[in-house]
Amino acid sequence: MRIEDIQSPEFLKSLSTKELQELSEQIRAFIIDNVSKTGGHLSSNLGVVEITVALHYVFNSPYDKFIFDVGHQGYTHKILTGRAKDFPTLRKKDGLGAFLKYSESPHDVWEAGHSSTALSAAAGFLEAKESGENMGDIIAIVGDGSIQNGLSFEGLNYLGSQKHQKAIIIINDNDMSISKNVGRLAKKFSKIRIKKSYSIFKKITPNFIHRLFRSVKIGFRSFIYGDNIFSTLGYKYYGPIDGHSIPDLIKYFQFAKNCKHSVILHVKTSKGKGYPYSEYDDTGYWHGVKPFNIETGKPISKPKNGLIPWGQGICNILLEVAKDKFFYVITPAMIEGSRLQDFQSTYPKRLIDVGIAEEHAVVMAAAIARNNVIPIVSIYSTFMQRAYDQISHDVCRSNNHVIFLVDRAGLNGGDGSTHQGIFDIAFLSHLPNIVITMPKDLSEAYNLISFALEYKGPIVIRYSKSKTQLIAYKKEKITLGSWVEEKPISDVNIITYGDIVNEFSYKLPNHIGLINARFIKPLDIDMLKKLANKRILVVEEVVKYGSLGAMILDANNKYDLNLKIETYGIDDIYLDSGTTPELRKELEIDVDSIIKKL
Repeated sequence: MRIEDIQSPEFLKSLSTKELQELSEQIRAFIIDNVSKTGGHLSSNLGVVEITVALHYVFNSPYDKFIFDVGHQGYTHKILTGRAKDFPTLRKKDGLGAFLKYSESPHDVWEAGHSSTALSAAAGFLEAKESGENMGDIIAIVGDGSIQNGLSFEGLNYLGSQKHQKAIIIINDNDMSISKNVGRLAKKFSKIRIKKSYSIFKKITPNFIHRLFRSVKIGFRSFIYGDNIFSTLGYKYYGPIDGHSIPDLIKYFQFAKNCKHSVILHVKTSKGKGYPYSEYDDTGYWHGVKPFNIETGKPISKPKNGLIPWGQGICNILLEVAKDKFFYVITPAMIEGSRLQDFQSTYPKRLIDVGIAEEHAVVMAAAIARNNVIPIVSIYSTFMQRAYDQISHDVCRSNNHVIFLVDRAGLNGGDGSTHQGIFDIAFLSHLPNIVITMPKDLSEAYNLISFALEYKGPIVIRYSKSKTQLIAYKKEKITLGSWVEEKPISDVNIITYGDIVNEFSYKLPNHIGLINARFIKPLDIDMLKKLANKRILVVEEVVKYGSLGAMILDANNKYDLNLKIETYGIDDIYLDSGTTPELRKELEIDVDSIIKKL
């Protein structure tokens, strides 16, 4: 059958295991073909094709609840629930979502763009079931990278104590989260993977021995594997299971379905399976990709002369300043995403990858700072919100010298509402002691990072996901809170920050003033006083509440400046997928729309 003709997963139940295996290969080819055209999460989806097919064969979605930990492993689920025909619109404005989405299908019972929520969500579904809601089995599909996060452990601990409730937990173990896994638990998984003795014992022992001596079998399994964290928490643990063998998966899933207690199925998969470039990638490059040539694996879009990704530019600056200043760079599983590979290869002992553990990264940084060493936390804006309490309690409250490089700040294209970097200023700006900045180009970024290394307190340097001009650094001694007149102050003035400063500078009529508010907090009060009695338009790619515009409104009242203020930003909404130009235009915060308002 054509993959695009699939309407629901019901047809799977009439297929043989051989046909299911063949279908899995068809789905894998379909994903490779479509993602090569649209871009998207490739490796994670190629690794879970057979798991998802087997789940839909054994269980009955949506009566049985499939809770995917991060929806970026949900493409096969989307295909089997009737959305294959929509894949040409994947990650596009008003198109198929990058993650699972309530509005797309009743089969999408849990939305998640951030990791490690599945087990706590499973606990919630079980409580709802106990209260009388009509549902079947609750199945959480969790990656071996996600299971290491503290939130997963909280859910795991809670579920393990609920002996009257049954959860089926599938650990998708591919030895990767986004890039290579780190930490003791990753090593424990590796140890379990190579224990073949029990598998051999199962094969050579007759079935009647298993039935007669079930307790002996369990005891032998425990002897082979040793106590592990899952059995200690009260779970029945089974595996490793071949995650690409349909017969094995069906057997274990049916066993789990018939169990009366919670079980953990440890399924071993190959991330990126079926496409050589992604299957043998151990850096995370193929986790999320732009459109590419299937034969060569090369991106279709050619790099523009003189432009580089902001992340690469920031890494280059770190390499430069590291020659004269000692600091650690800490990242939560984002070496590839934030383009820190060159720093890692040059200073391997000065880059610390903590895995998917944002809270841990921030507390560790605070403790490093307390001991007179500078930590730099490189983190996506959207993931920074996971560590809000630690930023407040452990960094800002004690005024610790921690530098935050906040990647993907502002509008963020195809990943949708969970990944827009539009909230960080709002949740940071009200914290005492913190400084928030955003450079317009790499030269200003160099100077702000140099400033941050000498500043004695918490400081944020935001930058976007887009590309920026590769330019020489024009060294400047920056003063705390200083803004720059890009165009002379006039009767009407634009105040903004980041990449868009350059576009305004190029397009604005000469009679309009332009202020580069590179310090979002603290404000340049002297500059604001120079603007007294004038009209100003504050333009930002963030939510308005808690923004620069909101802080300027407050300063206008406090200092009685009589500014005629207009704020342009994002209202009290979540933004879905779309390119940055598309979203700017829709929000009327693009340069052309603002010029029309002058």
